[in-house]
Amino acid sequence: MDDNIRLSELQHDAIVELLNIGMGKAARSLSEIVHEEIKLSTPSLELVTRQMVANHLNTANITAVKQHFNGPFWGEAFLLFPPEKSLELVKVFIKDDVPQNMLAELEIDALTEVGNIILNACISSLANNLTHELTSELPVFMTGTATEVLEIKATITDEIVMFLRMNFTLQSTDIEGYVAFILEVPSIKQFKISIDEYLGKIGN
Repeated sequence: MDDNIRLSELQHDAIVELLNIGMGKAARSLSEIVHEEIKLSTPSLELVTRQMVANHLNTANITAVKQHFNGPFWGEAFLLFPPEKSLELVKVFIKDDVPQNMLAELEIDALTEVGNIILNACISSLANNLTHELTSELPVFMTGTATEVLEIKATITDEIVMFLRMNFTLQSTDIEGYVAFILEVPSIKQFKISIDEYLGKIGN
């Protein structure tokens, strides 16, 4: 692995804490909409290949909202669900007693809006804490295998990425999903610079 992307323990802990802050903000936003407590897991951070990320997801099919973000560092943010859980979230989000056959028609719009709320809360929190400007593209709804959603190309199977992940649960409805960020090598190097600047500020 390229030494330029290896993380010190201090850098690792700072990145995990920043994700924790961002997801805390996102969970509060979602909780206000669905009127339910959102339980968050401990964040995880790994430097792995995209194929290993797909293996982590460990499901044949997945529902996702994907959002590219750009700035001093850049990457992809994902809101991910098993397909059966995504429709359950649509029910909670819409609140109305919608017939089952209509849920699928509403799924794309509803989940894209949920993704927009959660991912933008995370990205804006990250930008604010690092005092950077990060811009986001419009979120995109996707379904398919983990390989399709992550757009893993057969010619690039050993490319290292930074994989940040945090699970969340709506406790009363047993809905689980997770948020993931993926940064490629050039972005990881820039992200490390931003993290070092952040650590320098909070250390003074």
